[in-house]
Amino acid sequence: MLCAAVLTGCALLTGGCWNGRILFAMEEPSWAAGAGDVLLRRPLVRASLLHGYFPGFLLIRTQEDPVARLRRELTVRRYGVAVVGPLLSLDPQLFTAAPPSTRLLLVEGASAATPPGNAVRLVFDRREAFRIAGSAAGLAVGQQAGGTVTSALAARVGVLVSMHPPGTQEELSAFMAGVAQTLDGGQPSLRTISDPVDRNAIQVAIGQMRRDGVEIFLLFLGAPDSWALETLKNTGGSAVVSDWAASRADSAQVFLSVETDLAGGVARFLTHAQSVEGVVSGPVRIVAGKALPVPSEVATQVSPR
Repeated sequence: MLCAAVLTGCALLTGGCWNGRILFAMEEPSWAAGAGDVLLRRPLVRASLLHGYFPGFLLIRTQEDPVARLRRELTVRRYGVAVVGPLLSLDPQLFTAAPPSTRLLLVEGASAATPPGNAVRLVFDRREAFRIAGSAAGLAVGQQAGGTVTSALAARVGVLVSMHPPGTQEELSAFMAGVAQTLDGGQPSLRTISDPVDRNAIQVAIGQMRRDGVEIFLLFLGAPDSWALETLKNTGGSAVVSDWAASRADSAQVFLSVETDLAGGVARFLTHAQSVEGVVSGPVRIVAGKALPVPSEVATQVSPR
C-alpha cells in the first residue's frame, strides 16, 4: 500500500511520465557505503522515482564474475540506466555488458578511460572540502591552545593513511595545505599503515600518535576508519572522516566528515540522462560531528549535525 502511494505521488510529480527502470549495481566492498543500508538506499530510490525511473539494486559478491553478473541482469530485464559502482567502473570489459539502449553511469569511473557513447562518468571533486577540513583542524587546535597560531601546533594534527587509501594524493595534499594555511606553514604528522585490515596496528598507531600529542586525526583508511573511531573512544582525540553521516556512528569522536552525495549526483545525471555526455560532477559537502565546535571562520561552509 505504501509502495503504491509512493509510486502514485512520484508519478504526479513527474507529470505521470515514466522513463523505465534504473539499476544500481555495486560490488560487495562498495555495497555498505553505497546502497547496503536502507538509510543509504532511500535517497537513491527517491532520486530515481522523482525523475521517472523505477529503481532496482544488484549486489555483486566478491566470488562472482562482476561483468558476467551485470550482463545477466541487463539481459533478463530492460533498464534505461545502470549506475555502476567504483570497482566495476574500472573494468574495461564493462562496456560489453550493457546493450546500446542502456545508459551507464560510472561512479567515479577512471578518468584515463574514454567511455563509449552510452556511458558517463560520475565524479566527486573533494579537494576543496579536504582543504577546508584541514583549515578547520588547524583552527581547532589553535583554539585549544588558547588562540595561539604557530607552526609547531601542526604536530597536534595527525594523518593516518593506508598503503592503498580510499582517496587521492591530491585530497591528502589539500588537507595538509589547509592545516599549513592556518598554522603558519606547519605540517601535520603522517603515519602509514601497511596493512589496513590489521586492527591491532591501527590501535598501536593511534596510541603512539596520541602520546606524541596528536589531538585531531585525518582518517584515510577506508572501511577500517570505524575501528579507528572506536579506538579514539578509549584514547581520546577526534577525527576528520569521509562519508560518515548516513550511519552517525561514534559521533562523539567525529569532528568533520567529507561527504559525497551519490543520490545528488544520480539526480543531476537523470535530469538530462539522454543528452549528457562525458562527465557529471556530483555534490560534495562537509558535515559536522559532535567532537568539537566548528571554528567560526569555516562555519558557513559546514553543514550542521
